[in-house]
Amino acid sequence: MKNIYSTKLVRKLTRASLNQLKYWVRISLFSPEKRGKYSFYSFKDIVKLRVLVSLRRKGLSLQKVREGMENLSRMLPDDEPLSRLIIYTDGIDMIVVEKGKYFSAITRQQYFRFDTEQIGAEIVRLQNYDGSLVKRTGPLESGEKVAALPYG
Repeated sequence: MKNIYSTKLVRKLTRASLNQLKYWVRISLFSPEKRGKYSFYSFKDIVKLRVLVSLRRKGLSLQKVREGMENLSRMLPDDEPLSRLIIYTDGIDMIVVEKGKYFSAITRQQYFRFDTEQIGAEIVRLQNYDGSLVKRTGPLESGEKVAALPYG
């Protein structure tokens, strides 16, 4: 028997209102297990609801959230793909990080990460270790530090 969770607990965990939950069930975003008049949710539902609520609060439209989640379900073979992903939004797109790769869950566009801060740190490191890259204007006093400047 799989673990199921009450609507009351799910609302506390996800900060979704009762009306939101009812609407999302009505439009088939979720299909909680029904027992009489009570609904019970799976762990997978809770993860999906937390993502949905978070993305909606960051300004992403319900239509884009739905499209992104449907694409993720088709693209990722796991039973619980959302539990291992990092998802960002700017209110327009849904950017997913999986195993160090970035892509849009909505458009399926792939992105690459380009870290200019890392390049800057590497330049400073190389300049400090390679005396040929350092421009000096005179002898150093004891304890004086040299600013690394490339020739040019």
